[in-house]
Amino acid sequence: MKKKLLCYMIIFSIIYFSFPIFGQAKTVGDLMNELNALEAKENQNKQDKALTQSEITKANQNIDHINETVTKAKEDIEKLSVEIENLNKEIENKDEEIKKLMNFLQISNGENAYLEYAFGAKDFTDFIYRMAISEQLAGYNDKLMKDYNQMIVDNKKKQEDLKNQQVVLKEQKEKLNQELAKLGEKMSSLNSTSITLAEDIKLQKEIVQMYRDLGCKDNEDIDVCGRSMLPPGTSFLRPMVRGHVTSEWGSRWGSFHEGIDLSVKPNSNVPVYSTASGIVAAIRVRQSCGGNMVLVHHNVNGKTYTAMYAHLRSINVSKGQRVTQNTQIGVMGGDPSIETFDKCSTGPHLHFTISKGLYATDYTSWDTLIDRSIDPRSVCNFPALGVDFTNRSIKY
Repeated sequence: MKKKLLCYMIIFSIIYFSFPIFGQAKTVGDLMNELNALEAKENQNKQDKALTQSEITKANQNIDHINETVTKAKEDIEKLSVEIENLNKEIENKDEEIKKLMNFLQISNGENAYLEYAFGAKDFTDFIYRMAISEQLAGYNDKLMKDYNQMIVDNKKKQEDLKNQQVVLKEQKEKLNQELAKLGEKMSSLNSTSITLAEDIKLQKEIVQMYRDLGCKDNEDIDVCGRSMLPPGTSFLRPMVRGHVTSEWGSRWGSFHEGIDLSVKPNSNVPVYSTASGIVAAIRVRQSCGGNMVLVHHNVNGKTYTAMYAHLRSINVSKGQRVTQNTQIGVMGGDPSIETFDKCSTGPHLHFTISKGLYATDYTSWDTLIDRSIDPRSVCNFPALGVDFTNRSIKY
């Protein structure tokens, strides 16, 4: 009895681990659910975008207000500078008058000079006249001193106002720069997220349609109806008949290069072939980074892969098409003077990426496709960097 039970357990384990479709089967319906989740995420992103746009509008209004304040502050500073300059001139004039008056009083032995002046009159009329002059002179002296002191106070206040205005102007400029920096960060992040979601949704729809075109029903396991339709292969061939490696997979220029670059001279009408048998999963046209691109699902030695062919001048296949190693995918492009829309290319070449698993089937994120990329040299033979090859299969 124990032997039978052990035998059953072994058989069950073999079946379970050999055929993981039990409890893990993925259907076209599951792909649709993932697509719906992506669309829901995009809708949320649109709402976030609208909210962010509202915040950006407010930020722009604040920036306009700050600019107006800065302009007014500059005008006030110029006005204050003129007023201070005029005050300084008036103070110099008053100072000169006071010095003359003080000099007269000192020569005349102080305030008694007024009386001496008055009593020095020749007659009564002259006396009245001299008294009036003395009173005016004494009053003018007091007013002169008062005006002088007030001008000094006003000048100091205006200088302090000028200093404060300069501080305010500096703070407002800093605030303006901060607002602009935040605005730029928001716009950059917003655009990046939106583009990624749009691409993922578009490609996911293409994959779902591809499986339906192949005859898969929504409730059928794609391991059965889909992957079994992938033509099996036993090797990868170089995607070009001739050329050389210009850039390797891995770390490059402070970032990660998820593929290997190939080029050749002359570089016009250079055909690009499928690296292995498979099915065209998706096509992307006139991308700002990658140009014209083809993604192909492959089944090589029982393992699934997704190959990406980027920077193509033209595309010779269609979505859902079965391809072999002799099928021409397209023509090498990437020339900035011709493919002006392709901002990530600096010269004619083919960007060739191989990732584990089936993109938009095993996973739905473009970032995951990049994370799952492997060094093409690990499955496809290439000569050393810069060394020419003249066929697709000879080993180096």
